[in-house]
Amino acid sequence: MDPHSFEQDGVVYEVCFERTPDGWIARIRPEDGAEAHVFAFPDGIGFDPEDVRGSLIAGCEAAVARIPRRAPTRH
Repeated sequence: MDPHSFEQDGVVYEVCFERTPDGWIARIRPEDGAEAHVFAFPDGIGFDPEDVRGSLIAGCEAAVARIPRRAPTRH
């Protein structure tokens, strides 16, 4: 599945999807960051069979909204 980008709270995120035997893995990272958050989306409830990609994207956007934000650091 092709990667996807979206913006949330002024931050652009890039998502790469990987199909596994049990569902999907999404690696989400801020566009300018090196650290990725990895989420698993098992097959089953929650997927629109007509729009799996749209379901995964919605899940990723919801997951990012729940990631705790780090406080800015001073250097």
